[in-house]
This record gives sequence, structure tokens and C-alpha cells, in this order.
Amino acid sequence: MANKKFFVGMLAVLLVFGMVLTSCATFSSVGGTADAHGLFSSAKEVSHDSEVIASYGIILGLVDTGYKGYVAAVQQAESSGKVITSVTTQYLGFYTKVTAYAK
Repeated sequence: MANKKFFVGMLAVLLVFGMVLTSCATFSSVGGTADAHGLFSSAKEVSHDSEVIASYGIILGLVDTGYKGYVAAVQQAESSGKVITSVTTQYLGFYTKVTAYAK
């Protein structure tokens, strides 16, 4: 009976760990496309040779933090002829961070 409880406990721990790992998602945009990535992703390729111009966060899918500054920075970079890319990362559904890059 002890072996069965141990097995069920280990299975529960593995399931929770797997859910935590798979609940993080990353998306990027390049040339007008929206690209999804896995947990161990290549999304940083979007920012290769680029500078971070702005970022904002979304808390619980309800509240934006810093979006007004993000929009202003992106519009300013676009008007100066820079190419804008972005990376969006979701953390366990509680927090989402969007970062814009200019090249």
C-alpha cells in the first residue's frame, strides 16, 4: 500500500511540474507574422542585433501596466523608419510581458 501512495504522489508531482513548464508560452512577431514558440524557444532571434525600445505587462489578463509608453515608443520608432519586432511571454497565465525591439 505504501508503494501505491508513493507512486501516486510522484505522479502528482510530475503532473504539476509538467503543467508549470507547459503553461509558459512565448510568441514573437517578424514581418507581420505571429509566431508561437515552445518553452525552450528561439524567440530571442527576433531581438538579434536590435535594441529594446519598450515593454509593458498584463496582470491576470485584466490590467495593463506601461502600455501608454509602449505605444508612444513604438510609434516613434516606426516614424523614424525602424523595423519593429516583438516578443510576448506568458508566465503561468498570471503575468504576460510584451517587449518591442527596433532595428
